[in-house]
Amino acid sequence: MSGQCEPQQQLTLALSVPEQLLQTLAERVATLVNERLDAPRPQSPWLDFDAAQAYLGFSRDRLYKLTAARAIPFRKKRDGQGLLFHRGELDRWLEQEYPPTGCAG
Repeated sequence: MSGQCEPQQQLTLALSVPEQLLQTLAERVATLVNERLDAPRPQSPWLDFDAAQAYLGFSRDRLYKLTAARAIPFRKKRDGQGLLFHRGELDRWLEQEYPPTGCAG
């Protein structure tokens, strides 16, 4: 041996796959991909201002006033632009602010 690497031989393999098998595999893959795309994604507990407004059913003005008065739990985003609200904190706040009445409790 001279110490030099000899080129490796390449092996080519050809398979004959029936068209029906390919079609069945393609349909199955398409079904699985669609299921993954349609699957519900875990919902974040964090809401931006608009989502919190919709979640609470409050007007923009009312939610702005509550945050300005620091009467509702919220956080400021790191860059200082925008507010974040946590669903659990909002739920607890609602229970505190609006005690059950009548037969609800």
